[in-house]
Amino acid sequence: MIVDKKAADSDPPPYTPNLESGAPPNPNDASTVTAPPNVSRCNLLNIERSYNSITGTYVVDSTLVIPQSLLQPLSTEELESGGQRANLRLSAPYGRIKADVWMLDSPTQEPTRLMFNATSASVDLRLHDLGNAPCKVTVQSGYSSVKLTLPRDYVGPLSLRSKYGSVGPLPERVATLSDAGGERRCFVGDLRAMGNDGLWTGSTIEVTAPYSKITIEFIGDHPERSSWGSGWKSLLGLSA
Repeated sequence: MIVDKKAADSDPPPYTPNLESGAPPNPNDASTVTAPPNVSRCNLLNIERSYNSITGTYVVDSTLVIPQSLLQPLSTEELESGGQRANLRLSAPYGRIKADVWMLDSPTQEPTRLMFNATSASVDLRLHDLGNAPCKVTVQSGYSSVKLTLPRDYVGPLSLRSKYGSVGPLPERVATLSDAGGERRCFVGDLRAMGNDGLWTGSTIEVTAPYSKITIEFIGDHPERSSWGSGWKSLLGLSA
């Protein structure tokens, strides 16, 4: 865990020397798919800045073993979510969060977790890759905006909670399934991936910004949008 109340322009992830990058970008889509940058890998990284912002690039390797003696106690959010330690947790109660994140593939495919919390300031988060293991992503901002940029290959549930705020126009591939009680439940991609039983075992994303605006985008993608979401063709596995 890193707890630092001093200003910092960037928070490079510590722990390991540079490793070989993950899978290369698709040569047919090189402008929109990016390989992990050449920065040190991290895991179980917890950064808290009470009164300052967090800005950085993070490449998370869930197979990287961190000695228990170097880990901080579980945060309140981690305890409330079943005690699973986040592979990356950024918390800035009175500062903004601006981060680029890559999750590397794992041979074990153990579930992974990413947590981001900026209570009083904005969140600008670019998720380039969530890896091949099921990843649970939670993003929270109480009183300021959230801009979340998703991997182009993301398929799965997307929950947007903004009871007294708003949700911006949604990309075409996002289909709204329900919108009630301040929560918009969406699905990204082909709903048939869930199977006939309706049980989802893949990645999930939850965004909570009760008093502000939520904006959803995709890496390198700027399609026509609507406030409701026009992703029913994607949802049903049809061509756009």
